[in-house]
Amino acid sequence: MSATDPPSAAPKSFLKSLVPEPGDKRTFVTSQFISGIGGGIIMPISILYFTRIVGIAAGEVGVAFMVAGLLAIPFSVPAGDLADRIGPRRVALSGLLGLSAAGVGFLFVQNSWTLLAAQSVITFSFAAYLPSAGALMRRVGGEQTVTLRSQVRVVANGGVALGTLVAGIGVDIGGPLAYRVLLVLFVLAQLSAGLLLLRLPRLPAPPRPPKQTGGTRAPRWIALRDLPFVAYTFVGGAMMLQSMILEILIPVWIVSHTVAPAWGITVAFVLNTVMVVLLQVRLGSKVQTVGDGGVALRRAGLVLLLGCVALSLMAEVSSWVALLLLIAGMVLLTLGEIWHASGTFAFEYGLPPAHAQGQYQGLSTTTSGVVKAAAPALLLGVTLSFGSTGWIGLGVLLLVLGLLGPAIAGWGERTRQEAEPEPTQADTTTGSST
Repeated sequence: MSATDPPSAAPKSFLKSLVPEPGDKRTFVTSQFISGIGGGIIMPISILYFTRIVGIAAGEVGVAFMVAGLLAIPFSVPAGDLADRIGPRRVALSGLLGLSAAGVGFLFVQNSWTLLAAQSVITFSFAAYLPSAGALMRRVGGEQTVTLRSQVRVVANGGVALGTLVAGIGVDIGGPLAYRVLLVLFVLAQLSAGLLLLRLPRLPAPPRPPKQTGGTRAPRWIALRDLPFVAYTFVGGAMMLQSMILEILIPVWIVSHTVAPAWGITVAFVLNTVMVVLLQVRLGSKVQTVGDGGVALRRAGLVLLLGCVALSLMAEVSSWVALLLLIAGMVLLTLGEIWHASGTFAFEYGLPPAHAQGQYQGLSTTTSGVVKAAAPALLLGVTLSFGSTGWIGLGVLLLVLGLLGPAIAGWGERTRQEAEPEPTQADTTTGSST
């Protein structure tokens, strides 16, 4: 901003960087924002609703959620492959409709079996929506997909924060009616997000490679045969542990192992949210190629190690020093989170061929889902059990994973064939797939 610019120019410029220009990209981002509001509503209330309002035992709720989650993990790859074959918008819409149906189903849950059925609809719908939305993003974003993904992350997180605020109001009011109103709002949010996707042009499946010599096509499940990408999913997926540190590990660490004030938990969440909003697009816009993604993962590993070391020191100091270490650790962890996210965007949109984006996205979603399912046991059962030493061990693990990023990026770039042309705007207005 120059000296002659008005004081409001900087905030306006920042807001413009978060929201694409009017058109398909903005429509997609808005859909993600509204869906995020629904996610922010359902995440804090679902367990409370089933235990407090429906009256199902907490243990039974936990088992139902775990079983439903495990059943859906293998579904992401075939769902992504379906998006590649019939067009990503159709599968993404089906996922949003499934989420809406599950929200309605929650209203009629009476026991653990009906809970398992309704929760399975949610987990399978998410497993279909995530890879197809990723494939749709590439079709909408074109050469700007990585930047668009950063914008989506910021805006969707804002939607989740808004939805969480709404959920908090409902929980504070309490009573069956308040919870059921929240469930209806979740349903309306997913339906509204789907209606916005209908405004996008028809997006037929990208052309598949021609038959090889001898009249045979390339293997169908190419993502599983792409060793550099498989290696990335293991490394990038394992580094997803960092995304669960704030949600799972830090609250328990603060309360049970330090004398830091309990409201430091709120400080950590607010600081993380603000930093992601302010820095994700700014830092992520510099990570465009697969090579950039490898460097970003390495940077993420380095700062995540430093963040874990800072948090490990909280156990042996006074409350205010512990609070300062918490703030320093959260700054470092959030920088690591941003660089990790930016690196994954570059890998996940730089390595897959256009005709198999959904399948590749499904594989990435699968490995991330496995890590997230294992995260509570790893973070609470292992890291927390070893105290400060556990934190340092976690940091070293994340560092080692991050250091592998550049090597995997180089491997992936060497094994890519000549880049396929992205579908043109003309392609998106022909065909019958939706």
